[in-house]
Amino acid sequence: MTQKPAYLAAASPLTLAEGLEEFAAANPGLLPPGDGELREFIRAHDACHVLFGLTTTVEDEAVADTWTIFGSDVPLRRYASYLKNPEIAGLIEQIGWWQMGLGTLRALPRVLRAIGRARRMSAPWPFFDYARALDVPLAELRGRYNVHPV
Repeated sequence: MTQKPAYLAAASPLTLAEGLEEFAAANPGLLPPGDGELREFIRAHDACHVLFGLTTTVEDEAVADTWTIFGSDVPLRRYASYLKNPEIAGLIEQIGWWQMGLGTLRALPRVLRAIGRARRMSAPWPFFDYARALDVPLAELRGRYNVHPV
């Protein structure tokens, strides 16, 4: 039996940086090599997974995307533009539209809860400015932004 990542715990004492390290270790190869806009987008998206206490299952991806759109300061148009990137579109094709649709349907109750919780956040999460919070414990960030993982 594998152990659940510590960043998933609502009161996780890990900092955002430590949570991102744990997330990356559990998901090798998600971050493209080098520098660039796509890498920075994926890193910011991964920070949302960690802050909101989500994994990379299809269901959790649906929740992460929803919570990011409703609970962060990234404009929807800009977020959607990244999803059209060939690398990300290829990943979606690899998973398959059928699996994505089923996963999203299974996640629908949690997606709706995420929308409600995003609306109750005390401030939008700074999507591209996440690095300012890297040294802050997740429990403190979740308290500051009124984030309650679903």
